[in-house]
Amino acid sequence: MIEILQEYWLQLLIGGFPHTPLGGLALTLVLAVSGLVLAMPVGLLMAVPLRSRLKPVRALAELIIFYIRSVPLLLHVLWVYFLLPAALGVSFPPAITMLITLVLFNGAYISKIVVAGIDALPRGQTEAAMSLGFGPVQTMRFIILPQALRNMLPSLVSQLSLLIKETALGAAIGATEATQTFLDLANNLPGQAIQAYALLALAYFALCYPLLLLGRRLERRGRRTAKIALEPAS
Repeated sequence: MIEILQEYWLQLLIGGFPHTPLGGLALTLVLAVSGLVLAMPVGLLMAVPLRSRLKPVRALAELIIFYIRSVPLLLHVLWVYFLLPAALGVSFPPAITMLITLVLFNGAYISKIVVAGIDALPRGQTEAAMSLGFGPVQTMRFIILPQALRNMLPSLVSQLSLLIKETALGAAIGATEATQTFLDLANNLPGQAIQAYALLALAYFALCYPLLLLGRRLERRGRRTAKIALEPAS
């Protein structure tokens, strides 16, 4: 395993870049971070009908989001890879296809995180903002969302960890992220395939475990903050 790292560390890190598009662990991180950043506004938009006062609108939004979350991510990847170019007449590189899929898929999950973050706020926030002259959009933008974001942070960190693991499905369409890069290496080193797979597992562990610890720390801090806020002033 050490020999593989010493000889192929650059390939595992960035793939064949700059002679080929970026790959390896670097592409995995780019896809995961970009996917989370772009999925957040998508999740916000999806959360709007989920909080609608109109029951049919809420029901339709719930159905669409439930469908997205119920279908395996691999099927979404294949649909975007094959159907989107056929519908638009434009082909996308595998990495872009994977990014589009991650944004749409995780947007559905983040919409639920947004709703939960808003619902966790003390009641009366909206009414208090309205009484100060804020409109509905201003209230959501300047009062509700900044507070809800603190509630959402632990879940968003956990979502980033999931995104890192989800990028592995890019190997199914030829995206040269970490899994595909390690698979290519294992095929070229048949006598060291097990070591290459073990190294891949360690790489995912090294990326995801710190995020798990960070998410738990943020969650504990949020509980302490909420407890202090609820304590009566002496």
